[in-house]
Amino acid sequence: MLPAPLAGYSDRSFRDIARRFGCDLVFTEMISAEGLIRNHVQTWRLADITGEPSPVSCQIFGNRADSLAEAARMLAERGASMIDINLGCPVRKVIRNGSGAALLNEPERVAEIARALRRALSIPYTFKLRSGTEDHPRACIELARILESEGASALTLHPRTMEQVFRGRASWELIGEMKRVAGIPVIGSGDIESGDDARRMLDETGCDAVMIGRGALGNPWLFLEAKASLGEISGEGVVVPSTRDKILTAIGHLESLVEKKGEKRGVKEFRKHAMTYLKGCPFARHMRSEFFQLNVFSDVKDFLTEIANA
Repeated sequence: MLPAPLAGYSDRSFRDIARRFGCDLVFTEMISAEGLIRNHVQTWRLADITGEPSPVSCQIFGNRADSLAEAARMLAERGASMIDINLGCPVRKVIRNGSGAALLNEPERVAEIARALRRALSIPYTFKLRSGTEDHPRACIELARILESEGASALTLHPRTMEQVFRGRASWELIGEMKRVAGIPVIGSGDIESGDDARRMLDETGCDAVMIGRGALGNPWLFLEAKASLGEISGEGVVVPSTRDKILTAIGHLESLVEKKGEKRGVKEFRKHAMTYLKGCPFARHMRSEFFQLNVFSDVKDFLTEIANA
């Protein structure tokens, strides 16, 4: 069971929670290769895995083979257990620069990137793809063959096109097709919202592992539920979290963010996480706007504690 590398979410605090809820391998959020080799302080902050339990896979993006290879080498020297290349981000500013999902239309460049990584690394390197683009909606199948031949260790497929972003249903049948054409492990991703979904993806596609993304935001219990459904752990200890469970975990997440990033930044970044933990929790609508006015750690913690004890 794997947590997806989620831009803006998969920082150290999130990775620690994912580990606590059963994920053995975790991923950084998407990191700019160009930012690393140009020594941008903020980029290196995203890539900081100092003192972190292994294994950690660092996901990077870019469109130049030499830059990606050099960034990957630098991360390996700093303790990365694996490098993951993003071929799936649909965000406009990323694809406008020819990175992320834009590379799905450029199989020769993708092959060049994989070759450069093979020369630069002694650790595994993997690729996370979308299914394709409107022009090439099944690009992932051709790319699977290319990447296997160029030494990739595994592939993750989120079977939506670049243009779909997160709309519609993920086409799981493409995961199964990729598994049939690739001789390396294939990880399935997309629309996993319950343990049963994880089991069904494995059964329907034959994939080697399941990656959970947005479904686990504010609900890390999903990792345990999925592992139990897949038979990786006993289901006896898996429970449906109560409102109090969610809030106490949220408070721990807040405390971790403040410890690692300082009060001002930690509280600000916690807001997006808070809304995922509070989803479905019974509290008045006016309290939501009140929450977003809070900027002091103790005030945010008191707000959450009040809801937990209601």
